[in-house]
Amino acid sequence: MCMGGPSLMRSEALVEMRGIHRRFGETHALAGVDLCLRAGEIHALLGSNGAGKTTLVRILAGLDRPDEGTVTVLGEPVTKFEPKVLRAAGVALVQQHFTLVPTLCASENLVLARPDGWRVPRQRSARARLGALVERTGLTVRDDVPAGALSVGEQQRLELLRALDADARVLLLDEPTAVLTDQEAEALLAVCRTLAAEGRALAFITHRLGEVFAGADRVTVLAEGREVLSDELVTQHDRAGLASAMIGHQSSGAFTHRGGRAGDRAAGRLVVSGLRLGRLHGLDISVASGEIVGVAGVDGNGQADLEAALSARVAPESGTVAVDGAVLEPGDPRGRRTRGLAYIPSDRYQWGLIRAMDLADNLELGRVPRWRARRSQRRAASAPSLGHWDVRTSGPAARAATLSGGNAQKLVLARELDGRPRAVLACYPTRGLDPTAADTVAARLVACADDGAGVLWIGAELDELLAVADRIVVLAGGRLLGPFFAPYDRAAIGLAMAGVHDGEALQPVEAVGDR
Repeated sequence: MCMGGPSLMRSEALVEMRGIHRRFGETHALAGVDLCLRAGEIHALLGSNGAGKTTLVRILAGLDRPDEGTVTVLGEPVTKFEPKVLRAAGVALVQQHFTLVPTLCASENLVLARPDGWRVPRQRSARARLGALVERTGLTVRDDVPAGALSVGEQQRLELLRALDADARVLLLDEPTAVLTDQEAEALLAVCRTLAAEGRALAFITHRLGEVFAGADRVTVLAEGREVLSDELVTQHDRAGLASAMIGHQSSGAFTHRGGRAGDRAAGRLVVSGLRLGRLHGLDISVASGEIVGVAGVDGNGQADLEAALSARVAPESGTVAVDGAVLEPGDPRGRRTRGLAYIPSDRYQWGLIRAMDLADNLELGRVPRWRARRSQRRAASAPSLGHWDVRTSGPAARAATLSGGNAQKLVLARELDGRPRAVLACYPTRGLDPTAADTVAARLVACADDGAGVLWIGAELDELLAVADRIVVLAGGRLLGPFFAPYDRAAIGLAMAGVHDGEALQPVEAVGDR
């Protein structure tokens, strides 16, 4: 529940950022932005992708530095922008993209994040520290498996626990619910309210307006590096007003149901047969030409295994994946592209892009090598594609690391959807995107289906799948339930996501092998 009211005016300011400017070449990421974070409050930071939100919190966390402006933390001016300096001052950042060491367990990741992390405590002591934090916050995390084997929700909770372990007075959360289910997001918001009640100040970057009204006290909206709304009480606004401030206009409406345009399902463009890998229990899926099949489900039910097998990254224990009858060979991304399967990964930075490379070279990843062109020629050749896909950047020579989340995703689409693919594997393609960028991505994928491709869309947002999919299947316990057809029965799909189908609960499926 929002805690807005007159008492908020008397809250102690723990952070004051005044007149912050940050430039990246010709791009003005921040142009004179102010931000005030008060004890006992959650301050929502809104804006489209590329608005400057992440740049602002990275400066406050010491991961970047302003070109102009002043920053004060707990009454002391910041003169040195380094992570260890800001951590010592009481600031902790939970980044949008996880920073865990995947081969270490939760308690080991916890102690590594402390300033004295190099002094590794005994395992019993580390687990006791983790247990105490879990008991106090309710953020449950398994400690008997490597962090890489945790669900996305557990990894997000572990990132927050690492920040709390440092006893930070100021918590910066960069889209912490972007990868969570609705239930997990609600639980996290409840924890954030408790943390604020303890006297902490929280900055909460999100694209979900429901979370702003459910948990935030104040709101600041950025657009193109400038403030549209500055440090205002949430209770002074409604959803329509904040949405308009965020995107400047109404949603384009790309998420409108397509009305079942599937071709002959007997002749599937993308056919999965008897697939077993990790949690998957002999899956069969066929996606026809011109069809979008949505895969719904609570995270951790085999989505990561399905993505790994279908993208040819990992060899299945049994079963095949075929495009137009040609079976994909595991570990051969170039062969995947040759056979006409485009792949939009769930983590664009881990599986889709190389941040240190420029945009032109990222567009070439996985393609059949072209003639040996000079770098200047490759960059010149890539410019039309970047323009066609509306990748907003300073130019083809810019590094992928400089792109906002939405523009990075459009760069992946520019490479993967070039050349009319026969099938598309889209894994959480709108995750972490603002409404405008999400509409753009959805419209591109719908256009691919309209052009004859078969699209398999793995998603976490049920409303999104209900809007774009011709039919929906639910992945629960490593099995597929359904299919469901429009007009969709939300209650039936919800029960299936909980592992209940046709009135009967699924029996648990043991994992054949965690990667």
